Amino acid sequence: MSVPLISITLASLAVGTVATFLAGRYARWVALGTSLLFLLEIGLMFWGYSWPGLLNGIPQFAFYESHAWISIGWLNINYTVGVDGISLVMILLTGILQIATVIYTWNERNRPGAWFGLVLLTCLGCFGVFVALDILFFFLFWEAVLVPMFFIIGYWGGPNRRYAAIKFFVYTHVASIVMLVGLLALAFYSHAASLDFAAVYAAEPALTGVVPAFLFLALFFGFGVKFPIVPFHTWLPDAHVEAPTGGSVLLAGLLLKLGAYGLIRWGVEVIPNGFHTDTPLLLIIAFISIIWGSVLSLSQRDLKRMVAYSSINHMGIVLLAIALNSELGLVAALFLMFAHGIVSALLFMTAGSTHDIYGTRDIPSLGGTASATPRLATAIMIGSLASLGLPALISFPAEFTALLATWQAIAYWVLIPLIVLVVTAGFYIWMMQRVLFGPPKGIPNPVHDLPTLEVIAMGILLAFTVLFGVLPNLLVHWIVMSPVGVWPL
Repeated sequence: MSVPLISITLASLAVGTVATFLAGRYARWVALGTSLLFLLEIGLMFWGYSWPGLLNGIPQFAFYESHAWISIGWLNINYTVGVDGISLVMILLTGILQIATVIYTWNERNRPGAWFGLVLLTCLGCFGVFVALDILFFFLFWEAVLVPMFFIIGYWGGPNRRYAAIKFFVYTHVASIVMLVGLLALAFYSHAASLDFAAVYAAEPALTGVVPAFLFLALFFGFGVKFPIVPFHTWLPDAHVEAPTGGSVLLAGLLLKLGAYGLIRWGVEVIPNGFHTDTPLLLIIAFISIIWGSVLSLSQRDLKRMVAYSSINHMGIVLLAIALNSELGLVAALFLMFAHGIVSALLFMTAGSTHDIYGTRDIPSLGGTASATPRLATAIMIGSLASLGLPALISFPAEFTALLATWQAIAYWVLIPLIVLVVTAGFYIWMMQRVLFGPPKGIPNPVHDLPTLEVIAMGILLAFTVLFGVLPNLLVHWIVMSPVGVWPL
C-alpha cells in the first residue's frame, strides 16, 4: 500500500498552521519547524516521483488519492489529489518561499502568532491549489489563499492598507466566481461523471460549437486577473506597495503563479479546442502586458512599485509562452514562473530592507548605498541582474527558452518581447546606477547593513537563483515529467 504523502503533507501543514496561531511568542519557532517539515515532505515527493504518463489519453498523476466526499444525486464531489511535474516545481517554490518568509520576518513583534499563522495558511492554500484535482476542492483552496492575504495587507500594511486590501479582495474574488462558474459549466455541459480532473478531461470532447471558446474565455478571465493581465492589473501595484515585505514576497512569488498554473491545468489541458480558438486574444493581451508593464516600470520612483510593475511584464511573457501551445513554450512558461517567483521575492525583500535601513524607497532620494550597506547592495544587484536576464542567473534560461519558442511559433513577432527585455534591462540598470552608486545621498548616520536573519533569507533565494541559472536542467528535468513532455496531447 502506497503512503498517502500528499494527505500527510496537507495534514501536517494544517496542524502546524493551527499550532502557530495558538503558539503566541513561540509562533516563529512552530512556523520554522512546520516549514522544515514541509521541505522534508517535498523532498520525499521528489525522491519518490515518477510520472505515470497517459492512460487512455488521459494524463495521470503520482501520489494519486481519490475518495468520495459528497454525493447528492448527479453531483459527485471527491477528495482527489495528485502531482505531476507541473505541480511539483510549483510545490518546491512554495516550500522555498515559505521558509524564506518565516526567516526574513523572524523579528515580527506585532501579533506574531497571527502573522506567522497567516503566512503558513497562505502557503497551505497554495499547496492545496497545486495538488487538488477536483473542481470544488480546487476552488476551496483557491479561495482559502485570498483570506489570509487580505488580513496580511489590511492589518500589517502601509497607510492605505485597507483600501489596497479591499481592492485586492474584490478584484480576485470576482474573478474567482467567474472561474468557478466556468469550471462548473465545463463539467455540466460536457456531462462529466464527476467534478474530478480525469472525468472532466475525458468528457470535454462532447463540447461542440462555440461552447469551448466561451468556457475557456471564462477561465481565462478568472485566472488572468491573478496573473495579472492588462487591463485587470490595477489591484497589483496598490497591494504590493501597501503590503508588508513578507506579504509582497508571497503575493509576487506564489499568488501570481496560481493564475498561470490554473490556466495551464484547467484551461489549456482540459479545453484545448477553446484554447486554440482564443489563442489570438491571448497573444494580443500577452504583448500588451509585456509592453505596458515595462513602460510603467521605467517611470516609477518607488522601488517597490517598480518591481510590482515589472511583474506584469514578466507574467506577460509567461502568458505569451503558454499561448504558443508548444512543448518548448510550456517548458519556458513553467521555468519562468519558478524563476520569477524566486527573483521577485528577492527583490521585494531588498525593497523592504532598503526602507527599513534608509527610511524610504524613493529611488531619486538614494545614492551611494553600496559603500554604506554592501550586503544589501549585493542582494539588490544580483536580484536586478537576474530579473533583467543576465546569463548564469535563473531568469536567463527561462527567458531565452521563451524567446526561442516564440521564434519557432510566430517568427518575427519575437522582436516585441526582445525589444521590451532591453527596456527591462534599462530600468534595472538605471535604478542600480542611482541607488547603489554615485555620491552618497539619503544615508543616515549611523547606518547598519542587513541583519543576519535577512542575509540568511535572501541567501536562500540567491542560492537557487545561481543554481538553476547554471544548471537549468535540474528544473527542466521535472517539468517535462508531465503532460508537457508529450505535448500536444
